[in-house]
Amino acid sequence: MQRFPLPWPCAAGLLGLALAQQAAALAPQQIHAQASAAVAALDILDDNGQRVAERSATRIGPGRFVTVCEGLDAGTTLRLRAGGEPASAQLGARDRERNLCELQLPQDSGAPLALQTALPQAGQRVFAVSNALGLGVGISEGVVAGVRQDATGTLIQFTAPISPGSEGGALLDDEGRLLAILDYRRRDGQNVNFGAPVAWLAELAPRAAAAAEQLARLDAGQALAHQAQWPALAAHAAQWLAAQPGQPDALRFAAEAARAQQRPEDALNAWRALWRARPQDVQAGLDLAEALMQQQQLAEATTLARQLVAEHGGEARAHWLLARALHAGGELDAAEASYRRALAANPWLVAAYRGLAALAQARNDTGAAVAIFSRLSGLYPEEAWPRHLLIDALLRAKDFARAHAELQNLPPAYADSAEGWVLRGVVAARMGRPEAAVQAIRTGLARAPQDNAWMLAELGYVLAGLERYPEAIAALRDAVQRDPDTVRWRLLLGDALRLGGRTEEALGIAQQLVADQPGVAAHWTLLGHTLIQLDRHAEALPAIERALQLEPRDAGLWGALALVHQNLGQRAPAAEAVRRLRELDPARAELAYRSHVLPFEEVR
Repeated sequence: MQRFPLPWPCAAGLLGLALAQQAAALAPQQIHAQASAAVAALDILDDNGQRVAERSATRIGPGRFVTVCEGLDAGTTLRLRAGGEPASAQLGARDRERNLCELQLPQDSGAPLALQTALPQAGQRVFAVSNALGLGVGISEGVVAGVRQDATGTLIQFTAPISPGSEGGALLDDEGRLLAILDYRRRDGQNVNFGAPVAWLAELAPRAAAAAEQLARLDAGQALAHQAQWPALAAHAAQWLAAQPGQPDALRFAAEAARAQQRPEDALNAWRALWRARPQDVQAGLDLAEALMQQQQLAEATTLARQLVAEHGGEARAHWLLARALHAGGELDAAEASYRRALAANPWLVAAYRGLAALAQARNDTGAAVAIFSRLSGLYPEEAWPRHLLIDALLRAKDFARAHAELQNLPPAYADSAEGWVLRGVVAARMGRPEAAVQAIRTGLARAPQDNAWMLAELGYVLAGLERYPEAIAALRDAVQRDPDTVRWRLLLGDALRLGGRTEEALGIAQQLVADQPGVAAHWTLLGHTLIQLDRHAEALPAIERALQLEPRDAGLWGALALVHQNLGQRAPAAEAVRRLRELDPARAELAYRSHVLPFEEVR
């Protein structure tokens, strides 16, 4: 076919159109300036006003924002920071299947972003504007990787980097028009991110209305869980499952109620059913693995964690779960590597920092634990909890002066709260001021909400140090009654009973602890010391030996082993135990030698 040159006016027109299209593209600075006013930081707060999670939210109309639904139920208050003073938002229409929730802020009058409902082309330039990592609204650049389909519909895949906290932010084209709402939970690889197309926003209200009955059941269950009405929640879940067998939210409620009511087998069965119903749901897998670990089914939990990592490599919580399983199995180096992978995927995953700190403490590297929590305090300078963890780490490192100094860096409101007073008491106790500690902890308890088991446990611990055993036992019994799932309170109660002369009761607790968690040295230590106190040395010997297998650098255990061998008339093993003790604590070894070895030599 013969081609003829275009007439000049026509060519000029096409050139002008191309230039106009090129001129419409904005620079990244312009995109950010335009979009940052319409993208808000979203804080999810608990009952005490403490931030438990961070998200983003995008304005879609005056007083109306949209964000992801996942994680909103982790708190009780939703606070938006949209340029002015932070303000509480109310939850509006919800489409949980597509993970889109509307937030209403009536006093807001800002302008929304222009929408681009047409799906983008692969390779098209895009920008993500969000509250990534809770650092404030920022921008990143990438391209559209493609338009994908999953069970919920069409998703836009893009390469602009996003992070935890980006969920609910805006994906924009190069003219600043809103293409999609960011959804970080779908991230399965490096720079493999997804957004919900803006066409879904028009369907949000009708889909929420269609699901009104389901949402009412969900709200009722969440209210019962928040009020800790576990029998009522179990009944609610059972009724829901009778009407809709296998309904995922009902299964989750059933599992949570069974766990709270100390029915671990029922809880595990519900978690298994939820995982069968939602095999692609990372949270369902995490919950099942957590239940398996609580039931000491470590091999299955580890296998499941590896599966989650293989299928969701970009999900930080999957790496964290695998790290926990490896940690519990004694594979410390592999656990450390998995904790670090979790932090590479989510640098603000606090649980992974805690795991690394626990590893450091297991290796007697208290300096590393302090460094980890110092970093967290820097990441969250206005929050109380990282400073609290830092103080705990300093106490374990026996740096009591610095721990006391860090009390001054607590936010004023927290310092004067129930938790702040109890923490002050804990520090005073470690500094050798037990009376001041008791007074501070009692002040905290007077201000405490109902959930104060850990405060009672700390009070019991300090009272036991003062040899006020009846008071200590009463406080610790109360702590165990309020929070029977926390093993440490049972351990402290057992030790207080032993020291208070109620050794048979202590023995029952110790035997139950080693049966429940045989891999914990402290449980075998309590059992061994209690049997020694009961003059049952032949039974104490394997308990002390097992504790030493788990904690071979515990000087007190080597001293106890020397005592047991001496009481059993076993001279050579007693001497060997003292020799091992001398490598760890020469002064204590000398005392043990005079008590447990020298008498043999004098008799000879």
